[in-house]
Amino acid sequence: MTYWSVNFIFLGIAALVLLVAVLVRRPRGLFWGSLVASFVLLGVLTAIFDNLMIAAGIMTYTEHNISGVQIGLAPLEDFAYPFAGVLLLPALWLLLGGARGARGARTSEAEERGVRAE
Repeated sequence: MTYWSVNFIFLGIAALVLLVAVLVRRPRGLFWGSLVASFVLLGVLTAIFDNLMIAAGIMTYTEHNISGVQIGLAPLEDFAYPFAGVLLLPALWLLLGGARGARGARTSEAEERGVRAE
C-alpha cells in the first residue's frame, strides 16, 4: 500500500464531511478564502519542517511507497495531511455550531441581566 492509497481515504472522508457541513450550514463571508490561506500557510510550514526533519534523519521513506514527486526532500504525499486538516477542522466547526454557539452565549448572558436582545 502506498502513502497515496492511505491519503485518498482520509482526504475523501475530510472532503465528504466538508461537503455535508457546507450544505447544512451555508458558510458566508471569508470562509473559502480562510481555507485557502490556511492551506497555503500550512503548506509552507510543512515544506520547511518536513525538509528539516528529513535532512536531520528523523524521518525516512521507502522509495517504493512514495510517488517520487518531492518538494525539496519532502515527498508530495506529506502535504495531504495538512490539506485534510484544513478541510476537516473547519467542517467540524461548522457542524458543531461554531460561531452560532458564541452568539447564543452572548444572548443568554444579556437575558440573564434582564436586557432584551435584539
